Amino acid sequence: MTYSILARDPETGEMGVATQSQAFAVGHSVPWALPGFGVIATQSMGEPAYGELGLDGLRAGLTAQEALVAVRSIDPHPERRQVAMIDGHGGIAAYTGAACIAEAGQRIGRDCCAIANMMRGDGVWDAMVEALEGSSGPLAPRLMAALHAAEAAGGDFRGQRSAAVKVVRAARSGRPWRDHVVDLRVDDHERPLEVLDRLVEKNARYNRMVRAFERALNGAAEEAAADVDGMAVEQAAIEPDLLMWRAAILALAGREREAESALESLPPAFVEVFRHLRTAGLVDRPDLWERLLARAGTREA
Repeated sequence: MTYSILARDPETGEMGVATQSQAFAVGHSVPWALPGFGVIATQSMGEPAYGELGLDGLRAGLTAQEALVAVRSIDPHPERRQVAMIDGHGGIAAYTGAACIAEAGQRIGRDCCAIANMMRGDGVWDAMVEALEGSSGPLAPRLMAALHAAEAAGGDFRGQRSAAVKVVRAARSGRPWRDHVVDLRVDDHERPLEVLDRLVEKNARYNRMVRAFERALNGAAEEAAADVDGMAVEQAAIEPDLLMWRAAILALAGREREAESALESLPPAFVEVFRHLRTAGLVDRPDLWERLLARAGTREA
């Protein structure tokens, strides 16, 4: 009832899993990911134990193949399952039970694996692997390209409804909120891949701006400003937080006129957030902040 793609980036070590189905909230049950250890997809008549216990096995040092065999050994109905795993060393394992509804199949590629069942045709898993292997760049957009290829090859014969994508880092940093690079899902929409495409793009833009803002606060404002130069941001009504952070980065870099221009389009609530960056003691140029806020028409509280 679902198609999924799993992959590991051999350069960064990042691992990811993406999935689409006509079932409701596929992101709740199919994709599993643990930074530093691996990614798993469990579908058809999916059994969450393959995700939960599979990740436990990978964390304990089992390979993907060993973890898959271990969980299958305690499953009373393995014939109903379709599962794929990639471990932190790049090992890949996949299984399609005999009771999975046709068209059902799998393909292990170079640093990736595709599984699918209840498809319109038997070319879906091949299309996913070929799309992934034929792409380059960050892992999340490559996983999305594979999902689109699956849909173009026929997809779920019932149609679309939900989709999800997860990407985790190759090693744990001790800061879990940074180790999940992408964790997005669309639970109920007639065109979930289109929505997820936009979310993946927004996620990359959001994280890039936040990282630049933190660098600017930490004394590397000029480098941070250079990183966001030319970076596309949607109109203020949609992404006012990104525009506010950009204004702050430009101000910290001494680019006063550009910061003023960015502030002009901000809604009042986000101009107020900008003001609080000074009152909270986060910036070392209170005089500059006062000038910018005066021109923006704000008043000190």
